[in-house]
Amino acid sequence: MIRRLARSAALTATAIDLVAAWLDWNQGDFHIRLRVAALVTALALVPCALAFLAVIGEQLRRPMASRGPVRTIDTIRLPLIVPRGYVGAAVLGGIGTLAAMGEGFGLYIFLAGIALIALALSQARPRPARR
Repeated sequence: MIRRLARSAALTATAIDLVAAWLDWNQGDFHIRLRVAALVTALALVPCALAFLAVIGEQLRRPMASRGPVRTIDTIRLPLIVPRGYVGAAVLGGIGTLAAMGEGFGLYIFLAGIALIALALSQARPRPARR
């Protein structure tokens, strides 16, 4: 439930940020203020953080499987799985942020990138235990 709420909140915040960037680039009469876009993004980060903390809590509740020697490759890997589509969206958000640096609408793109990264983290799941 919290993951669906986080997904919809992050996608809504991203859409608002991208519309605000487009309106700022278009230089028309109507603009979305940066404070409003930042507030929407900050509000979207709350359910994303709660979803991520729920996954971390679930991972910490699992009993440690210590049935033999510890393999190094398992200790290097993060104990979470993030679906590739969300990772790709987060990477594209970062690339868009770098591309928009120095532009007037760059801060809106930055906020959209933050929302996409939070979306990716909110959709993480615990990695299955290896035997």
